[in-house]
Formats: sequence, structure tokens, C-alpha cells
Amino acid sequence: MPSEDSPVQSNRRDRREFLKTAAATVTATLALSGQVSASTDYGTVIDVVEAGGDNTGNEPINPVLNRLLGPDTHDTLLRFPPGTYAMDEMFRFTDFQHVGFVGDDATIVPTSDFDYSAPWLFRLGVLEDPGQSLEFSGFTFDLTAPDTGMRAIEAQVTTGLFVRDVDVVGHHDRGTLGPAMFNVLDSDGWGSVERFSAPDGGAYSENAVGNIDVGPTGVLVSPYHRGTLRLRGLDIGGFPDNGLYADTPDGRVLVEGGRYRNSNVANVRIAGDASYIKGTRIEVDRNRPEDVNQRGIRLDASRDLLVENVSISLSEPNGYALSVQDEVESARIEEANIAVADRPNTAMVVAPNANRVTVADSDVHLDGGGYGLAIFGNAPGPVVARNLTVSGWATGEEGRPAVLCRRDHCEFHDLEVYQPGRDRRALDVHGDDCLVEGGVYMASNYPLYNTGSRTRFEDATADSWGDYPALYLLDGENIEVVNCDLYGGVRNAGASIGTRYGNTT
Repeated sequence: MPSEDSPVQSNRRDRREFLKTAAATVTATLALSGQVSASTDYGTVIDVVEAGGDNTGNEPINPVLNRLLGPDTHDTLLRFPPGTYAMDEMFRFTDFQHVGFVGDDATIVPTSDFDYSAPWLFRLGVLEDPGQSLEFSGFTFDLTAPDTGMRAIEAQVTTGLFVRDVDVVGHHDRGTLGPAMFNVLDSDGWGSVERFSAPDGGAYSENAVGNIDVGPTGVLVSPYHRGTLRLRGLDIGGFPDNGLYADTPDGRVLVEGGRYRNSNVANVRIAGDASYIKGTRIEVDRNRPEDVNQRGIRLDASRDLLVENVSISLSEPNGYALSVQDEVESARIEEANIAVADRPNTAMVVAPNANRVTVADSDVHLDGGGYGLAIFGNAPGPVVARNLTVSGWATGEEGRPAVLCRRDHCEFHDLEVYQPGRDRRALDVHGDDCLVEGGVYMASNYPLYNTGSRTRFEDATADSWGDYPALYLLDGENIEVVNCDLYGGVRNAGASIGTRYGNTT
């Protein structure tokens, strides 16, 4: 019989590790493509009830979990048959490899004397001792009893995170950590979270017994995340400190589908090179007294961010529908459908230091004041808007425009802006070296308004529903107006026109 350290035994261990790594790679590819539902490749499968766990909710299962999963437990799956499982304290499990928790109509509920000095139910991996290859699926966390808000699951792995079909029910009313945190710690690691829901939201700490700042976050991905994490089909209600907060400048987060509602600060907030939000639905239809800034989407930092095919409905608006923050190096927003109800509120904002931003093939409906698109600052990268429609009976004070440009080198291609509300303009250009090419601009006030130098208006159509000229040149040098249909003509209050031909007035 070969010894523990013999070449034969060593080669067997190396082969097992190779096969496990290869299997993990295949599973990662399938998981991120949505082609795998649950891993079955475990050396040990344990039925928690058969192992002594109570599924009637009368006795806590923590002693059983601690007995079944120790420091050296790997390649093990725990199955939870139908029933209710009580927990009286946090279950902490670290430094594992290839471990799964799979429920079959299984409900987790904290006991009335739960130890809130550690407000987690499942804490699976920590920064100092993360896990590798974790499956967690098929559970409902019942937090409907008063003062039971806590973190249902926190998972920190180097790679191989698979979470699916997890529901957290009940209003998070304790002012502790929010329902979930997920981190993939290796830069080439991966993770997938599908159909995680916490629809009932959470209370502000000032209205709860907890002591964390502001209140809970719905789903947190922390700055320690370095890999790629896909979040598909999440359902997150109104939380005080962001719905989904991916504070991940050094990692990538892929938000696909899902519904996010009524969270303060932002409903979806992301960073990280090449991160994206696709096919997501965001709604703000409720304001609590403490809700002072319920943004739809907030892009925080990094380059090559993408927002695509999203729907943002602000029927009770008090924050931007979409904001691009100062530390964003480049971003693209396309096929966004934004509706803002009848109170002053802005749809899209580009911050002064945000660099290259493109807005394309999108629709904004405004009923009330605010900007459809507002561009600020002196960042070197331009903002380019293409095939953007802004419509609705929005009103403004002192001729506020639907589209505001306060940056040089911006471009506006084929916009359609319809603003019949009182004292409303369509497009204001205050930056230098900007281009307005094509498009239709109609407003109750001056449709086109310019103070920038070297602005070029080409092939644009503008008309006022009021008694105003189509284009007001308040200031600027070497303005070019070429092949435009400007109904009502041009009012020049001090600009110098360098090129002007082929226009209809």
C-alpha cells in the first residue's frame, strides 16, 4: 500500500485537483451562459434531516450544521428537504472548496432569541479565509416577524459562486446589514446570482432598533470584489442605502433583467470596467419621508460602462433617472426608455468630470420641469447624443430647455425634441465647438438657443409653438448655420455668424 507521501498517492491528488479545476471551469462557462441549474458533482451528499436537523422549525439547526461542515470539509452537498429550519445564531463557514447548500421548498427562520451581535444567517467565506466553488439555491428566508432584519447570506469566494432561487420575505425593520453581499475575490474568478429577491425593502435605522448608518442595502457587492459577477433577474424593493450597490472599481458586474423599486440613493449603482446593466426595469412610485434622492441608475466609476434596453419609470420622482458620475471614464447609454411624472425632475445627467459618454436610440418622456439630458463640465471627452427623443408636456422656469449642454465638443445627431409646455426650450448650447446635426426641435419658447462659439447647426428643423424665432443666437463667434429649416427665422443678439447658407426661414 503506498504511503501518504508516495508518488502514486501524490499523482492521484494532483489528478483530482486537475479534474476539479477543469470541472469548475466548465461549470463557470455554463453558469454564466445560463445553461446549468445546479451542480451535482459532489463526493458527499448529506440529507440534513436524516443527519438530525429539525425541519419543523422547533429546534435550531446550527448544531447540526456545525457538526456536518467543519474546517476540513470539501466536496460536500447539503440537501434540505421541504420544511422550516430555525436558526438561533450565525452559521460561519470559511476556507472551503466545492460545497453546496440546496433547498427543496426549504424555509429558514430566525428564532425569537437570535443573537444579533452577529447579524448574519449564513456567512460563507470571509476576506481572510474565502471559499472556492459555492452553490446556494432553493431557499426562502422568512423575516416577517418584527425586528428580524439581517443579512440572509454573505458569500465571499475566490471563484465559482452559484446562487439561485433565493427569496427574502419580510420588511427589513431592524437597521442591520442588508439581505445579501456577494464578492468574487480573484481577478479571473466568476460568480452568478439568479433570481434573488428581497421585494419588501427595509427601514431607515432611525426608525429601527439597529445602529448602522442610514439603513440596510438590498444587495451589496463590496470594493473587495475583483472578478466577474452576473446578477440576473433580481427583485429588490425599497432600501435606504441603495437597492443594488456594486461598489466595485476593480471588478466587473453584469446586471441582467430584474426589477428594482423605490430605493434611496440609487436603485442600481455600479462601477468597474466593462460592467453593464441590460434589460432592467426600475420604478420609483413611493417616497417615504426620509427618501430624498431615489435615483434610478447611478454609474459611479471606470470605463466602458453600458446601460442598454432599460426602463426607468419615476411616477413619484425625487432624484435623477440616470446619473453619470465624475469618475466615469467612458459610458454608453442606449435603448433607454425613461418616463418622469409631473413634478420638476431631471432624467439624465452627465457630471462635470465624467469623460466620454454616448446616449443613443433612447426615449425620454417628461411631464413637469427638469432636463431630459443635462451635460455639465469641462472634461475633455465629448458627450454625443444620437437618435434621442424627448417629449411630454414639461414646463420650465425662465425658458429651461429639454436638453442642456454646458460642455465643449458635444454632438447632437437626429434628436427629436417636442416641448409644448409653458416657456420651454428644446436645446441650449453653451459649450464651444459643438455640432447640432439633423433632428427636429419644437418648443413653446425658442427651440434652439446658443451662447457657444463655433457651434455648427446643420440639416436641423426647428419651430416654435409660440411667437419666437426658431434659433436664438445670444452670443458666440463663428457660428455656422447650414441647410436648416428654421421657421420664424433667427434672432441674433450679438453672435458672429461665420457660415450661413441653404437655410429655409
